[in-house]
Amino acid sequence: MASQAQMDRLIGRALFSPEFRALLLEDPDKAARMLRYRLDPNQVARIRSLQPETLDKLARDFDAAIESPLKGLTFW
Repeated sequence: MASQAQMDRLIGRALFSPEFRALLLEDPDKAARMLRYRLDPNQVARIRSLQPETLDKLARDFDAAIESPLKGLTFW
């Protein structure tokens, strides 16, 4: 069973990587194993219940939220 922190990391990685997000939705166990986590059946069911569109929107919103404060900042 993955800890809450591990579940947070799993979803966090899905927010940053469209490829990982697709894998997580298609095969939660395989995605978790990539991070060396084990999911219990309840955790797998919770991930499978996620709507792909909802997770995609969350990823876009998160990306926009972290991009906005950084606009205009350059280091070069």
